[in-house]
Amino acid sequence: MSENFIQVSDITDIEINQSQSVQVDGVDILICHTETGIYAVEDKCSHADIPLCGGQIIGNYITCPVHGAVFDLTDGTVQAPPAFEDLETFDLLIEGTTISVKQPNSE
Repeated sequence: MSENFIQVSDITDIEINQSQSVQVDGVDILICHTETGIYAVEDKCSHADIPLCGGQIIGNYITCPVHGAVFDLTDGTVQAPPAFEDLETFDLLIEGTTISVKQPNSE
């Protein structure tokens, strides 16, 4: 199963309520560390195609740093406008402190 996962970061490199943008197979992915876990969503606000990296994380929600759209990191759903399209989410594999993300478009 782990052959479809690419190592991207280490938990110790991302403080709680912070994020880190990584690129896997040409896809920008945002790794978010919350108090309840680590989540991976596309690093692009569905409202204006701008990076979410640097957005404020409170609980399991991230706020777009430009227009204020809010997304649930656990499933990518929109929680507040101006966005109306959900974010793509990505499966993670955590081994010790190593974070790996499932390759986009792999089965």
